[in-house]
Amino acid sequence: MHRGNAMLLAGTCAGAVVAMLVVAAAVRPPGPPAAAGSLRTTSPALTTSVATTATSAPPATGATTADPPDGAELAALVPGKLSVLVHDRKTGRDLVSYRPEATYTSASLVKLFIALEALRRGEPADEVAEMLSRSDDDVASRLWLRLGGPTIVTSWAARMGLTATRPPAEAGHWGSTLVSAADLVRVYRYLMDSAPAGTRQVVLRALDGATEHGADGFDQYFGIPAAVTATDWAVKQGWSCCDPGRNLHTSGLVGGRRYVVVVLTAQPASTGYATATERVTAVVKALSGPLGWA
Repeated sequence: MHRGNAMLLAGTCAGAVVAMLVVAAAVRPPGPPAAAGSLRTTSPALTTSVATTATSAPPATGATTADPPDGAELAALVPGKLSVLVHDRKTGRDLVSYRPEATYTSASLVKLFIALEALRRGEPADEVAEMLSRSDDDVASRLWLRLGGPTIVTSWAARMGLTATRPPAEAGHWGSTLVSAADLVRVYRYLMDSAPAGTRQVVLRALDGATEHGADGFDQYFGIPAAVTATDWAVKQGWSCCDPGRNLHTSGLVGGRRYVVVVLTAQPASTGYATATERVTAVVKALSGPLGWA
């Protein structure tokens, strides 16, 4: 989400007065504007064990033999709160798992849920793709209101067997939806293994084509896009402040869509966006060499 949460009350939205909707922009540090969201080019309920340290499986074919970093090494890269989950779709194994069940405010990652519901209900595919690829908050707010708001989250959480995902406490604040790394891996597995072909095509085309800058100007190329040199990634990013900290998330598919990667962070609100995004990128870089994505 990058800029923020849709609010159902009269107020200002991106500097303009509107009657019944406010999109609250994320607080930014002084200096040049940070970049925003991006896009590029399982139905079964999945179980991911809660872990307090990173766990690893043998590297897949083509990967290096180095071990991925453990939980302590990953945590040292990000002051604040961190969760990491890397899932190998081919083997069905989690290669790295660090605090996968911890919850975070989703920022724009909730747009994955909005997109699934919008496509299920026959909303224009171009509008959905715009919301995902440019992380467009205005489109997200319109669809959130039109499609039922919090019920989007509850219905899809039930459909995909999500255990930690919860709708926002305030119905209009879509970016305050709670998610976990384990649940987001389940979302990507549903998309790849169980979603209707048309839905999968629209979403993947948008995630493949994630723009360098989001609709609000934020640089979306942090985390996966900045750390994975191969061009076959498909990502959905998230950023917001202060809910309560500076939330920076990177999620998506790498390695020919074989691996699902989710890195969620809640860093101190005093951290600048440039530093916060560099830390997320450092986590993915620490994984990409040992796991063979570099």
